[in-house]
This record gives sequence, structure tokens and C-alpha cells, in this order.
Amino acid sequence: MDAREDLPKISVETEQDWRRLQRNISTAFLDRLYLELESQGVSQDRESFLPHINQFLDTLFAITRPNLRINGRTTEEPYDDDEGMEPFDEALDRHIWSLSDQRLKWDREIGGRRRTRPTEVEAMIQGVYTQHRDVDMNIDANEESYLSGLDGSQLDPAIEETFVNAITMSAQLSQSISMQYERANRFSAVSTEVKALKP
Repeated sequence: MDAREDLPKISVETEQDWRRLQRNISTAFLDRLYLELESQGVSQDRESFLPHINQFLDTLFAITRPNLRINGRTTEEPYDDDEGMEPFDEALDRHIWSLSDQRLKWDREIGGRRRTRPTEVEAMIQGVYTQHRDVDMNIDANEESYLSGLDGSQLDPAIEETFVNAITMSAQLSQSISMQYERANRFSAVSTEVKALKP
């Protein structure tokens, strides 16, 4: 039963299906009547019952008609197949409504995520930041305790010698760089003069 309806209706796909149901009901009703008449021995009166039976069936189908829905259209008025109007597709209508319900569900879920995700991400970033800060503080504390435990006499002589050599080399390198720069400038000047000479 569709939630958009007030009362449930009998649903059939096409008018031909409804006519087939009418024929089947009429045939079953007539067969049952003929069987009852034969069992009571009055089968010769069959023709006299036929107009009453047809009237009963017509009344039955007329009563049923307002509670009938053919391809999604109610049949309270007589069914006429309008040429200018496209037939209503009930299956497509149900599919569209289910897609609409699904879209509303996804919108609700996305809205909920938009409300909760920023706080979750903020909490996660804050936790990572706190962990990094704790690790940095532990490293700094370990270095200070290591360096405070060392005095000048405890340094390895090889490390001290390497450090002194690096300092002297840096001074020589700064002097060497300025000298090499001057030589390169003089070379370029001499090179241009030599090229300017005619043979």
C-alpha cells in the first residue's frame, strides 16, 4: 500500500488485464452456477437465470470500479485512452518516489557528517599536535640531560680534532673562494682582449 493514498485500491497494470479478470470471474461464476443447477436437477432453467446473473455481475463490476486503479490511474470515471496524453506509468512513479526517498536519506546523512566531521578532524589534529609536542619535549629533555652530563674533558679526542680541522678548513675555503673569483674575472678580461686581437 502506498503511503500517499487514503484507502487501498485494487491495482492492475492495464485495461486488458481488468477485462481478463472480469471474464475469468464471470466464467467462474457461471460455471459454479451451472454446477449447482445440475446438482439440484434444474439445469433446463439455465437460460432463465442468465439475465439475472449478467445483471449481478454488471452491478458487482460497477461497485468494484471506484476501488480500482489501472496503471496508477483511478477509474472512478470511465476509462478512456486519451490520445493526446501520455499514459501514466505506475512503476516509473514508484521508482521516482524511491529515488526521492533515497536522495533525502543521503542528504540527511551528508548533513549529519557536515556537523560532526569538523569536530572529529579538529580533535584528531589536536591529538596529533599534542603527541608531537610531547615527543619534542622528551627529545629536548634527553639532549639537555646528555649535554649537561658532559664536560670538556669527556669529549672524544678524535671528534675534537675533526671539529678543529673543519673550522680551519672553512676559513681557508672562504679565502680560497675570493681568490678564485678574482682569477675568474681576470681570465674573462684577458680572454676578451685576446679574442679582440687580430691575427
